Amino acid sequence: MHKFAPAASARAAEVLTASIAFLSYRDRQWVDAALDGVLAQTVPCQLLISNDAADDGTFERIAERLQGYQGHHRIDLLLKQPQNLGVVGSCNAVLPQASGDIVVMMAGDDVSAPDRVEKLLAAYAKHPQTMAIGTDFAAVDGEDRPVAIDFKTEMLHFDLHRLAHSRAFHTLLGAALSFRREVFTRFGSLRGTVEDNALTLRACLLGDCRNLPEKLVRYRQHSGSVSHGVFARSGADARELKRRRYLRTAAFLQGTAEDFEHCIQQMPELSGQKRRDAQRLQHRYASTARMRKALADGGFSERWAALCFALSRPGNRRRALEYTGKLWRSL
Repeated sequence: MHKFAPAASARAAEVLTASIAFLSYRDRQWVDAALDGVLAQTVPCQLLISNDAADDGTFERIAERLQGYQGHHRIDLLLKQPQNLGVVGSCNAVLPQASGDIVVMMAGDDVSAPDRVEKLLAAYAKHPQTMAIGTDFAAVDGEDRPVAIDFKTEMLHFDLHRLAHSRAFHTLLGAALSFRREVFTRFGSLRGTVEDNALTLRACLLGDCRNLPEKLVRYRQHSGSVSHGVFARSGADARELKRRRYLRTAAFLQGTAEDFEHCIQQMPELSGQKRRDAQRLQHRYASTARMRKALADGGFSERWAALCFALSRPGNRRRALEYTGKLWRSL
């Protein structure tokens, strides 16, 4: 059995170890490059490798590559799920097996720089109050050509109060996400359909979050990627595409709201101001989800109820007023 090796850090007393959760689906075209990034990590890690019941040979290629592996990482899980679980389901199946102090997420269609884990461990050792860290990234398409995407790494350091009083939904990008293991174990299985928002909010309940400004991930956008499915803006029927996009975003916002509400309930020790910030943020996710769903499929009564719910508490009133015109114009 290989032992974990610590990364260089500013705090010699804190020796941190890492687990890589490598999740894949139908990624046969890109999985070799992704796996190269995993195996090239300069810090020995626990590897938890899961494929979400793909039928394109992705898992078989991973298994072939790792047969007889003799490198400095420790493979504790190499599994093809018997049925498709989705991203959150895969996280819930894999993350309980993590033994490292820090969990680093990697995907079968993205590529991590060889020193990504080492730099993350050094950052965690330097900032013991930080519970989750992302990095900047280079977005590419299926052919490795640079592409522009809506997501931007805007805040290098934030906490719950800053999130609660920001107009936008800020999150660490799932493709570049890492977190202390207790962000998952403290609250249990994730709820909803998207993992990065939920894990970011959990981390802010326990401490703060950071983004490293270095581009340490090649983040791939293609027709089968999660973000393409949630935020897709191209298609033959623009009206139907918009409706589906609203329903998908409503589902992930509602799932995040439910996960965060569960976590808040698990922390009776939250101080008054932090609890108010958490409740304000939870309401923003829940009310925006409700408005999105009403825009997609609701009649007059559903839209009116969604608007009243959004206006009922501070934190989302400005967004609710911005939605008012859309709610009535689309009737």
